[in-house]
Amino acid sequence: MPFKEFHYQVRGRGHAAEGTHVQDRTAYKHRSGVQVLCLADGAGSASHADHGAQTVVDAGCALLVNRFEEFSTGEDAAGARGVIIETLVSALEETARRVGCEVADLASTFLTVAVSVERFVVAHVGDGVIGYIKNDEMKVASAPDNAEFANETTFVTSSGATSSLRLYRGSLEGVSGFILMSDGTSASLFDQRTRSLAPACAKLISVVANARAPQSKNPEYKKRIKRVINTQVRQATKDDCAIGILARR
Repeated sequence: MPFKEFHYQVRGRGHAAEGTHVQDRTAYKHRSGVQVLCLADGAGSASHADHGAQTVVDAGCALLVNRFEEFSTGEDAAGARGVIIETLVSALEETARRVGCEVADLASTFLTVAVSVERFVVAHVGDGVIGYIKNDEMKVASAPDNAEFANETTFVTSSGATSSLRLYRGSLEGVSGFILMSDGTSASLFDQRTRSLAPACAKLISVVANARAPQSKNPEYKKRIKRVINTQVRQATKDDCAIGILARR
């Protein structure tokens, strides 16, 4: 695969103290030259947010792998937004039936980056941040969608999800990496005031890009980044922390 990947979620100090499950989820899938990384942050107000977040990252990965060509080159951006939200909500309806809850009880954000040999697709609903490196410069692809208050955002299950979904696609020329993060992680790695990513983001992407071919399922570079998340990023917030990285030399 041209891009190496890393994804990880850890229960925040607040949820650990309350004895509640981690509500952030990440997932990765690759097939036929397409690589997809998804991240979701379950709503703190939703009773089954952990199930919802897991559902949307699984459904999102499957959708983007299957329909990457259409989403990356098609002319109908509005139609693509509709398909993405409809697919995620349909998966949530199935989960709601299985778990025995309302779809609103499964509310979460949704962030994804999908890449092929030459092109990328970025989609984002809600808070959290997606960044990328192009020509050695760290940039923000999609900043948090927060309303007037920092703790208010749009979820996949919100009535305005389709219109608020941000969808970007383009050429990978000059692009060496992407980073996705939930709002817990962004407390350390994103400056809300300047709307810019911390220099540590470029370092984390570099660690993944320069990692040797993994000899095991949990190679040294992944252990190294997990230590950073557990000992530094997690300590800066009470929220769950999730991160995803796609990187290449």
